[in-house]
Amino acid sequence: MICEGLGKENDGIVGMLNRILTAITCCFLVTSPLLAQQQDTGDFQRLLQSGEYAQALQNATATKDLALRRQQFAQIARHQAAAGVGTGALGSLSSLQQFGNASLSGQESGIPPTAGGQGGAAAADFDTLIDLIKATVAPDSWDDLGGAGTITPFPGGIYVDREGLMVRLDSNHTDQLQGIRREQFEGMFSEKGQDVRNHSSMRKISLVRLQRQLELLQLRGEQADEAMQNLAGIYRIQYVLVYPEQGDIVIAGPAGPWQENREGRVVNTNNGRPVLKLDYLVELMRNAYSDNPTFGCSITPRAAHLLKAKQYLDAQKGKALTPRNTEAWLAGLRDSVGVQDVEVFGTDNQTQLARILVEADHHMKLVGLGEVPGIPGMNSYLDNLVQSDEPAQAVNMLRWWFTTNYQALHASKDGLAYEIVGPAVKVLSENEIVDKLGNRQQTGKSDPLTQQFASEFTRNYEMLAERYPVYHELRNVFDLAVISMLIKSQHLDQKIGWNPEFYTKSYGYQIKRAPAPTTVESVISHRVTKNRVVIAAISGGVAVDPRPVVTSENLESDDYGILNAEYLGNRNATLPGSTWWWD
Repeated sequence: MICEGLGKENDGIVGMLNRILTAITCCFLVTSPLLAQQQDTGDFQRLLQSGEYAQALQNATATKDLALRRQQFAQIARHQAAAGVGTGALGSLSSLQQFGNASLSGQESGIPPTAGGQGGAAAADFDTLIDLIKATVAPDSWDDLGGAGTITPFPGGIYVDREGLMVRLDSNHTDQLQGIRREQFEGMFSEKGQDVRNHSSMRKISLVRLQRQLELLQLRGEQADEAMQNLAGIYRIQYVLVYPEQGDIVIAGPAGPWQENREGRVVNTNNGRPVLKLDYLVELMRNAYSDNPTFGCSITPRAAHLLKAKQYLDAQKGKALTPRNTEAWLAGLRDSVGVQDVEVFGTDNQTQLARILVEADHHMKLVGLGEVPGIPGMNSYLDNLVQSDEPAQAVNMLRWWFTTNYQALHASKDGLAYEIVGPAVKVLSENEIVDKLGNRQQTGKSDPLTQQFASEFTRNYEMLAERYPVYHELRNVFDLAVISMLIKSQHLDQKIGWNPEFYTKSYGYQIKRAPAPTTVESVISHRVTKNRVVIAAISGGVAVDPRPVVTSENLESDDYGILNAEYLGNRNATLPGSTWWWD
């Protein structure tokens, strides 16, 4: 299979393409059903499952049918590779070459060649694989939808697994090909055959089982797969379910397929909402179990820059603004204000979580000053100020910041089931005074127009989030912070006898590093009227303390039985050993 034309915006899916492209469905072996029935393979399979590879090799060597013998050697090699016996796997694989090409046609074993292909090879069905790739990887980038990507069949007749082991395939065995497809999309299928890329109105994730799988991967020196990194595609947490008998804590919510959008954000393919991230969960679990479980960021102008801006404005007093000099005047003001300092607290600033906090806060300020549009019917602060009769200082120093906005959490009477309720995020406001030295003095008060924008942003948060996904992602962060603190404060880990240190300690799961945001361009804007020029600059940030949200006083008993029904529906779920998500 040859794929061409994927541009830079698809660089993040190259790894997935590499995994897909190794699953080339072309047959080299055809095994007679009659011979398969006559050959007793029960002992051989039991030897493989028990790890008795030496005896399995002896049995395979004694097999008279060459096609079946090659198939058994390939199975042994794959089992050895999966068990970490690399040298043995290579030895078994090299044994395949001793039989030459005669067995490929089946002539020496008495198997007639398969019609439709020379040498006994069945015609390869590349259409299914091509459709799978185009439907899964950057669907809008392929040539049949006007993109630059193309796929061309390239018959190879082999399969290379994740460890680099190359084996031949029998395309008559659809169960084998299905198994390979699942292996290539590791983590995409549950052991019950459910596909994580399918839409689910209620997907469940076991935090305990996921931790076990992550611990195993770390012991093997491997990374979390894509499904783990994106928490099985869940884009909203609705429930937290606790099962002491099974020793499990489960989070649940709607989920579905995901892809990277143009901003590089991983979002649900159908509705564009960002999915939950494993890195966020781990970072917020560590914060919840820390001595000071608050986190956030601040974007703060420098005092020297504010003083310089005041001096600049004083020097410009009395000078009329004209269309010719307005841009130069504003450029001088922006140069005076300069950059603002970014501080991230309560979490590692070299993470994607830190970047989301800063991005959301900075973007909210752009909306507030009308530098980017909000939603229809929602004015910026400056537009409201111009339309009002409110007096304005030479420079209005505004402070807006995000914080939590949850209603009372619903809880079952036994404290084993919880529902996350509320809009999650709100904006607060305050006016500040800039003194003669450029220092900001908090007033503890917010004028009506500053408060009006904060209230309108809070009221329209969902609609703003639909337009700007960063706000949905901020909500995901708040939700994960709340459930992390819920586990800690209500001692849910102790109720099930679970040690969450792999999540909560720095020596556990390793979070991906990202450049730390340290400064950002100042958000400053203006409006010119007949009588005045209105200028505004902004500070603020994100401040989250999830503890008040999960106190016993803030837990409201569920009287409708919905929580109990959801809880009981999953209590007796029978899950295979490595399953960590299910629908």
